[in-house]
Amino acid sequence: SVKPVAIHSTYVWECSSDYPACGILKGSLLAVDRSLKPKHGNLVIASVDDELVIRRLLLTPAPALQTLTGQRMITPIKEGYESPIWGVIAYALTDLAGLGFSQIEPAALDLPNE
Repeated sequence: SVKPVAIHSTYVWECSSDYPACGILKGSLLAVDRSLKPKHGNLVIASVDDELVIRRLLLTPAPALQTLTGQRMITPIKEGYESPIWGVIAYALTDLAGLGFSQIEPAALDLPNE
C-alpha cells in the first residue's frame, strides 16, 4: 500500500555507514521526514558538532541522543537550546540483493497489475 508523505518535508538520503542492528546498511536509502514529531526511541538525523548524523532519540529519563554503534554513548540534549533534531527517519530501503540502487534499470521497476 502507498503511504502518504509530506511533499515539502520528506527527503531521501543515502546512508554512508552500517547500522545492522537497526536494519540500515551502507547504501540504504533513508526517507527522512521533517514534519514528524520525534518520539522516544525514534531514529533521527541530528546535528552533532555541526555534522548531520544518525542517532536514537531518548526522551526519558532526560532528553538525549544515543549513538547506534560501539558503547552506544549518550549525549544529553541541553534545555533552552535549539533542538538538534533535523528530521525523523521514517523508512529505510536496504538493497538485500546486492545490486546497488544505481544498477537497477528503470524498466525493472514496472510492476504488473494484479
